[in-house]
Amino acid sequence: MSDIKTSPTRTTAPLPSRPWLDRLSETQTVWLVLIFGALLYIPFAGSYGLWDPWETHYGEVGRQMTSRGDYVGLFWDGSPLDREFFWSKPVFTFWIISFAMSIAGIGGAHGQSGQFAMSSITEWAMRIPFCLLALPALYGVYLVAARFVSRRAGVLAAVVLATMPLFSLIARQAMTDMPFVGPMTLALSLCALALFDDPTEELPRKQWWKVSWPHHSSFYVAVGLFLVTAVPQLIVDSIQVRWNFHVRGRQYHLPGVVIMLPYFWAAGAFLFYVRKARYRAPLYLVTAGVLAAIATLAKGLAGLGLPVIVLFVFLAFTWNWRRLKQPQIGFGLVVGFLACLVVAVPWHHAMLVRYGQGFWSELYGDNHWKRLMIGRHGDSGTFEYFLRELGFAVLPWLSIAPSALAWVIMRPFKKADSANSDVGSHRQEVFWFGAIWFVAAYGVVSLSMTKFHHYILPALPGLALAIACFLDDILDRGQLLGTKLMAMVGVPLLALVTWDLTRSQNAAQRFIWLFCYDYVNDPKGRTWPAMLDYRGPLLVFGMAFAIATVLIAWPRLRHFSVLTLSGLAVLFTYFLLDVYMKQVSNVWSQKGLIATYYQQRKGPEEPLIAWQMYWRGETFYSQNEIYEGPTEKRTVFLGTRNAEDLQAYLARNPGKRVFFVVEKTRVEKLKTLLADGPRNSLKVLNNTNNKFLLASAQL
Repeated sequence: MSDIKTSPTRTTAPLPSRPWLDRLSETQTVWLVLIFGALLYIPFAGSYGLWDPWETHYGEVGRQMTSRGDYVGLFWDGSPLDREFFWSKPVFTFWIISFAMSIAGIGGAHGQSGQFAMSSITEWAMRIPFCLLALPALYGVYLVAARFVSRRAGVLAAVVLATMPLFSLIARQAMTDMPFVGPMTLALSLCALALFDDPTEELPRKQWWKVSWPHHSSFYVAVGLFLVTAVPQLIVDSIQVRWNFHVRGRQYHLPGVVIMLPYFWAAGAFLFYVRKARYRAPLYLVTAGVLAAIATLAKGLAGLGLPVIVLFVFLAFTWNWRRLKQPQIGFGLVVGFLACLVVAVPWHHAMLVRYGQGFWSELYGDNHWKRLMIGRHGDSGTFEYFLRELGFAVLPWLSIAPSALAWVIMRPFKKADSANSDVGSHRQEVFWFGAIWFVAAYGVVSLSMTKFHHYILPALPGLALAIACFLDDILDRGQLLGTKLMAMVGVPLLALVTWDLTRSQNAAQRFIWLFCYDYVNDPKGRTWPAMLDYRGPLLVFGMAFAIATVLIAWPRLRHFSVLTLSGLAVLFTYFLLDVYMKQVSNVWSQKGLIATYYQQRKGPEEPLIAWQMYWRGETFYSQNEIYEGPTEKRTVFLGTRNAEDLQAYLARNPGKRVFFVVEKTRVEKLKTLLADGPRNSLKVLNNTNNKFLLASAQL
């Protein structure tokens, strides 16, 4: 016995090495995920021009907010086909743009003429906030997978989501979708944490003047986020809104602070009740409520409705309603809903007070109900509409996605023990949660009568979770059937999509159509410049993705292959954002045309004329100089009398040098509207855009 106790082979045996990720602290890993997302999206974000129609349209609404100093109303008055107000989207996106412009020192009432077109500060200010709003989504999918599956699965989920082309391209676009999907994804992830978390551990408490509250970071985050999002807008509404109404022929004025009193009271009620939370779960739900309110202020009712639908479908499909009986879950839902109302409702109320029923009818009648149930400007289709676009939207992971969804179906659902919430104990629930998230969101957007390719974006975080859980299963358990599914189903699909992207020189515009609806106006796409040919790189990437996927079947190469596929996805994302987008934007954005105008003109006495233009870039990059001011000086000609009005304007301004921004297909028609002298002097100054050109003429 003594020999055994002193045996050196037993006392000096080396301990097994831990995986690299597990050597990091949780905080370090979170920062790693966030820095990864920032480095993926922010570099070169401002190095190319803004895109019509949405970036420039929303940018002008944000500029109007900054210029007017009005942070309640939304304005767009850049065309005779539009009216002064912009009511098709809620306000959050425009708060972001206006705030960013203010920080950058642009867009003010006395801004320098031509500043937007002549400087890249505009693009940096516009896009960086939207890049940052993608990070909550990456953190959300990481949080769920790392907490209940493995840290490796969490990092994989963030990498998968970050490198999906649809997600990465929209992260670089100043449009309403990332302010909606970023907060919504984190809200749903926090709801999953609340459902799966350990309900028995009570939080420590702190007390001051007989008032106690949970002394935990989850409490301070929930309250801090609520105060930051609720209080400033309540103050602004109190100052900038006034209700004018008549009673028995007499006019009365009710100041905004009185109108906002119920919300101040509700905010106080929230602070009173939220301190009664004893566990983390209700505080997760409260934070989720605030995030859902932000998403609602960005995109409308889907910000709250989509998370509710996904959670309901998950609980109904898994029949796991007992989760709602955990301590204070009901309390958290009620207080979270109260927080959501206090953050989301005041702006809507202020707009109703100021503008009446017309605002509500346009935002929720026309742009919600009509788009969903009747159909509006855009595409139409049935349940299969998004299937083809998903191939381009998730390209690096297309070879994995079908196998991941099939794998979750092949594994019967087994409820985890709620008393045991260690990492890995809820692996299967998270796997199902991701798959149901994807299917439920896909179903909701497919039911809409109006469809655009980018509408599928809210489903991608769920798919990223499912893919990450599947790969983690493969790495842990070496599932032979799973690797066979990838080889038999995923690789042929990848080959099909790669062929679709490389069969012609202009096929690469499929990536553009993921965020720009140019295909609605021209289903075949614009004329593709001969100098842009991405068939070679896309073919190489497609072959590399396929090889890395197939090699996952070899046990000794499995970890290396997953790491290689992830690295290729990151490299492809850099190619897409910083090579493809930069080169294509030079011939798509109007920035270069308008910049040439400001470089060539002698002063504002040489106006820019936008004839038959309704693309928004001409308005934004000219800082609306073409339309603001007296009616007789406006140089936007659009509508039923565009030709007559243009000729009348030219007749009133003899001797002037004027500039035209016009679609290339309309140049010959434009010449017929000019007198002989101006027609002979018409000179093309910038023809680099593939749809528009800039010309000058001497009247």
